Amino acid sequence: MTAKNAESSKNARFRRTTTLVLAVALGWGALGTPNLFAQDFAETPPSDAAWKNAENGPNAASSGASAVSKPIGATFGTVANVDAGTFVGPKTTSYALEFELPKSDGQFWVAYDVAGYSERFPNLPNPQNSIVDWIMFDAGDDFWRREPFSAFSASRDRLYVYHNETVQRYVANVVDRFLDPTRRNVSFSIRVVAVKSPDWRARVSRYLTPLRPTVVGNGADPQGWLVEKADLAKVYAEVKKRSDFVLLNSGRDVVPNAETFGWTSVAPKKELTRDVRLDSTAPAGYVSDVAAVDEGFRIETTPLLSGNGETVEALVRHRATVVEKTTTFGLRVPTETAPRQRLDVERPSIVSCDVRVKLAFPRAKGAILDLGAVPLILPKTSETGGVVGSVSRIVAPPSSFYNVVVFVEEAAN
Repeated sequence: MTAKNAESSKNARFRRTTTLVLAVALGWGALGTPNLFAQDFAETPPSDAAWKNAENGPNAASSGASAVSKPIGATFGTVANVDAGTFVGPKTTSYALEFELPKSDGQFWVAYDVAGYSERFPNLPNPQNSIVDWIMFDAGDDFWRREPFSAFSASRDRLYVYHNETVQRYVANVVDRFLDPTRRNVSFSIRVVAVKSPDWRARVSRYLTPLRPTVVGNGADPQGWLVEKADLAKVYAEVKKRSDFVLLNSGRDVVPNAETFGWTSVAPKKELTRDVRLDSTAPAGYVSDVAAVDEGFRIETTPLLSGNGETVEALVRHRATVVEKTTTFGLRVPTETAPRQRLDVERPSIVSCDVRVKLAFPRAKGAILDLGAVPLILPKTSETGGVVGSVSRIVAPPSSFYNVVVFVEEAAN
């Protein structure tokens, strides 16, 4: 096989529908396939051929020894091009201004073109974060910070990855799923509900088949269930009858495939006097240390079809901060005009949650995800069947914890 044919064959297997703007191989090496990525790479691994750097001419495969050239971005700089007058290195340890990127695990650079995805959301500052968050969830937060050496960064138009073949194939698979133009017309009905008690499923348990969700973060104990589409409507109708039912996303309940949409509820800042100290220069003879606590929640969801289009994965993230209670006590603050004066100071008990959950289910069915009892802040007017818009202002929270239940199914076109 000629070098040109080998290159064409490798590109066809590796890229599929994803545009790889820059590919630089530093040697393929022997790969150990992590279980995390094994299911995503059914293609036959390429040969030992390597790509030359694009700056040295057209990409060309070579047989035998890998063709290694200096990769773009392989060094942070050189002594010659660093201004010694502005750069100050560490004083207690040695450092280098130039080095070769490690390639012991077959790492190489790939830049993925994600501009086609970002162009769908001209008003969002960082739409590429939907792809980044998906990859970070699957890999784990520490995946890119441990051996082997790797790099992962993103701009609005490009996703830059330095890792081995196995990981690159996984990333290519995810990018394909987000950018696939044939799935633009696929949408999902997503309803986010809050109820005070977990007994919402007592009357509908016969419709529920347990599904185990994948969880990252803390502050929640999620459970998932698979439901027939016809039965999903029955379950929702039953839950809607409850006096503690609150629909959190009444403003929008249809989310297109591969899009991230969030529902936010924000409370007015809660100001607390956390300390008082004497100050003779102040008009009252003392000054107060006043701090504000931001309360509220944000729920984000991203539905994404699998590569073969038969499975739906829904990634849900819930973040919340709630002041559960405030402890007040008095401090003696004697002044000339009030020598026996005592003033109250406050210390809040803050409950927070940041949890990400992914639930996978067959496209032909629906699914329910219960995040468990999580901190939430809702208006009093929404306690009995009221609704909260996609963005609402809160007056007073009647409770700190609610069960957040998410109903997901493909929407009818």
